[in-house]
Amino acid sequence: MINSYVKATLSVASMLASVSLPSLVHAQTSAATEPAAASDIIVTAQKRSERLQDVPVSVTVIGADALANGNIDSGTEIARQTPNLRASVLGNESQPKFALRGISTSEFNLNAVSPTGIFYDEVYIGAQYLGGAQTFDIEQIEVLRGPQGTLFGKNTTAGAINYISHRPTFDNEGALSVNYGSYNYAQITAMGEAPLVEDRLSVRFAFDVAHSDGYIKSVNPTVSDRSNIDHKSGRLTVGYKDDAGFKATLRLFHTASDARAIGVINEGTGPGGLNALGVNPRINPYTGAALTRHETALDRDGRFIVRGTGGYLTLEKDLGFATLTSITSHLWGSFVNNVDADGTTDNLLHIDFGAKNKETSQDLRIATNGSGPFKLIAGLYYLRDDIAIDTTYTIFGGPPILPILTQSFDQRRTSYAAYIDGTFDLSQMFTLYGGLRYTKDKGRFSNFQVTPIITPQPTMRYNDGKPTGRIGLRAKFGRDVMVFGQFARGYRSSAFNGGALTNAADLNVADPEKLDAYEAGLKSQWFDRRLTFNLSAFLYNFSNQQFINLVGINNQQLVNAGKSRIKGLEVELVARPTDRLSLNAGLGLLDGTYRQLVLNGVDLSGNDLIEAPHHTLNFGGDYRLPIGADGALTFHADATHVGKQFFQASNSALSRANAFWDVGARIALKIPDTRYEIAIYGKNLTDNRELNGIVVDPTSQTRFATVPYARRFGAELSAKF
Repeated sequence: MINSYVKATLSVASMLASVSLPSLVHAQTSAATEPAAASDIIVTAQKRSERLQDVPVSVTVIGADALANGNIDSGTEIARQTPNLRASVLGNESQPKFALRGISTSEFNLNAVSPTGIFYDEVYIGAQYLGGAQTFDIEQIEVLRGPQGTLFGKNTTAGAINYISHRPTFDNEGALSVNYGSYNYAQITAMGEAPLVEDRLSVRFAFDVAHSDGYIKSVNPTVSDRSNIDHKSGRLTVGYKDDAGFKATLRLFHTASDARAIGVINEGTGPGGLNALGVNPRINPYTGAALTRHETALDRDGRFIVRGTGGYLTLEKDLGFATLTSITSHLWGSFVNNVDADGTTDNLLHIDFGAKNKETSQDLRIATNGSGPFKLIAGLYYLRDDIAIDTTYTIFGGPPILPILTQSFDQRRTSYAAYIDGTFDLSQMFTLYGGLRYTKDKGRFSNFQVTPIITPQPTMRYNDGKPTGRIGLRAKFGRDVMVFGQFARGYRSSAFNGGALTNAADLNVADPEKLDAYEAGLKSQWFDRRLTFNLSAFLYNFSNQQFINLVGINNQQLVNAGKSRIKGLEVELVARPTDRLSLNAGLGLLDGTYRQLVLNGVDLSGNDLIEAPHHTLNFGGDYRLPIGADGALTFHADATHVGKQFFQASNSALSRANAFWDVGARIALKIPDTRYEIAIYGKNLTDNRELNGIVVDPTSQTRFATVPYARRFGAELSAKF
């Protein structure tokens, strides 16, 4: 199978290159000012600033211009630009659940963490509901594919996504953007910076406010339309620097969402599409007509409320021979989601999710400077997160059939780590690199009870100590061709089952995940660096994958899947045939299967991994037509295609999402001799309505599902000062 992938990939790569449709390094700056911008992309994938093409890591970079041109305004949408990255949604667009190179989790409990680590300016964010909200005033987003267990740590089995916000420039500047579109979508984003002490101290403030009507129509006139947008986020950044090589950056943020709950697109799993009450959720109860995938029938209103507040302080001191870096963070979050989970006008299954969390981390490291043959990074890391859960389940209408169940518990996770990573130039051509990290994880799960049926349970604990690391060899052939091969190990710590509801025996601790990853890659540039061609092939041996086995809403098990194997390839191309034209394309191929997995007495070996489509494909292009001295008319288009995928290990038809296309476009006019820009855009022009989140519940005989944001158009006016 992998040989056929190689042949297919090389064939597609040749075709793409022949028509100058390139791609995948997505940070794109202005073609007019930097015609060979691909050579200038700087990343921090190895915790130091390096040229992307010199880094032996598979990285997709989405720069500020690419974010603007693609109108990417949520974490969910970065998957449109990245091969082998998928984002499913069971809450709303600001709460993505990522799957990277076929590694994901089906667990949706609020005490769970993702195998794809989410970072803001290198600060790990454990709470899933805070992982996609702050996509404004961003310098670039780096998607690191493959286990990052050395420098980024645990819970990066699949990889890491690092959002990098703008640091202060120590200049007076400002920007304002006003956006209006379909579904009464209205958005204002702004940024302003003012130096307080010239070239010493500067303050930067940015915010993003957006609101829209719901795009899932409620046919019940007493219940509002669902799945709207309503968020407010702000970030205050204070920067300081002196002449002695000391820099300090303090970022304070707050984010809030007050949207209505998700609009579910459910189906009954019983005969004739009926649920446990004998109702077909896809029939309008008032007219008897079939509901579309943008309509739902509900019997309750509900809110999706998110709050996040915190700050992180980055201190850097240039010692000459090395740079000392300290990153300290502290944040608080809260979450409420009132879900009409049955998706009908009956009270079959209502869930009110509630959580509060607190996270504190400290990273202290030293990195050598200079151009010698040996480079080293060494550091110490600490993380603690506390979460309190309070969730209410109303099943079959509650009394007298069943009592209303209130589940509550507290969870604390503490992590300590020491790491070292370095490179050694064996010759002008060959460089040996490697690293080792040892992580000590402790977890405590206490005060668990389900009122009125499960009394307070004894405290559960885990105590893990695991090494992770990497070792590889890089070879450079001339100025612009580099190949690398490496072995890396990733791990995700033990986990508690936060979904137990009616049976205390369901409480358990799942074993840690382990991933052994083998990868070989090519990074190359041609024609005076106007064409970039990157390729990577990987083989994963994955053991003890953690995921939920949903026997029923009252019987939710957290289990480990014995063994899995994943093989894949990725092609990345980017080209600038002229100074005005930039083209990109990307291809991801996957073959991920369970090798050892038995659930509910059924052997599922040989089934596809969940959320692991066999292929992803994306294209994009930007053309700039100069007008006058400094004006321009710019055209942007992008498209992504994702193959079919399954959301359950059974690979049943109910858990299948079919292949889809998603297309976007934008036309912008920068008015000559001014700093104003007017743009019109369209998103999801194919009106893709394929399911992007599925949970099958045997108790209520319901397939809970969601669909992406509908096709929409808009206009934007922006200005820079």
